Amino acid sequence: MDLPGFVYLYTLATLAMTFVGFCAVVFVLRQGRVKKQTGLHILHSHGYIEIALSSAAAAMLPPLLAVCGLSSLQVWQWSSAIIAFGLIAHTAYTLGRFFKIVSWRIPTHALVNWIITALVVVALIGNIIGYPNQPSVGPIAVAATWRLIMAIEVFFLTLEVFL
Repeated sequence: MDLPGFVYLYTLATLAMTFVGFCAVVFVLRQGRVKKQTGLHILHSHGYIEIALSSAAAAMLPPLLAVCGLSSLQVWQWSSAIIAFGLIAHTAYTLGRFFKIVSWRIPTHALVNWIITALVVVALIGNIIGYPNQPSVGPIAVAATWRLIMAIEVFFLTLEVFL
């Protein structure tokens, strides 16, 4: 079954996996330059790789569910539910790790990311229940794209830490 938006999702998954490969190379090169990595270094490095992988997973989930025989409506609803659950779980897990490592004020960009992630989760929940529009690829594509944007943002914000 070839549903609308699958080409975009495949392209996004390819971009996310390319970014993960690039990050892995950068991560290895950074280990050679930094003698002792702090918990924050490791959190950042693992963070943007985890987020980019979640982008690829979110982009590949609807095609996977489609080949399993779900109807188009079920593909969008189940994908939205799984992605929303994953976003909530990963954000809670990341917040827990973040607060164990740092004791200072939360950076503004982190607050903005969490707010946008919350809005994406709300859109995914709307996609599950079919409000305000019929379930479609839109919120899923936005969620997967947002995750890749977040991964790239974290990568660039932490780049100077390792130079």
